[in-house]
Amino acid sequence: MKMKLKKISMKSFVLIFSVINVVSGFILGLVVTISSIAAPADQASGPGVWSVLVFPIVNGILGLLAGVFLTGMYNLLTKFLGGIELEFEN
Repeated sequence: MKMKLKKISMKSFVLIFSVINVVSGFILGLVVTISSIAAPADQASGPGVWSVLVFPIVNGILGLLAGVFLTGMYNLLTKFLGGIELEFEN
């Protein structure tokens, strides 16, 4: 059965997209923090140990803004181009 996705709920998409970005920001921040701790003291530079806190916050905010923009663009463009065609099986 083929169906078309004509509209995306902005609230649900932005919530999921922001949480995905927060989690990926935390993982990236963790990697940067561990790298910063493992580096010799005379070579330490860059974001450092604060990355594990800053990256998720920044990624979450950017995810929220990007989610609003992407959902708005999708909902606007489906009026002219039609929705994404999905096929489901019973």
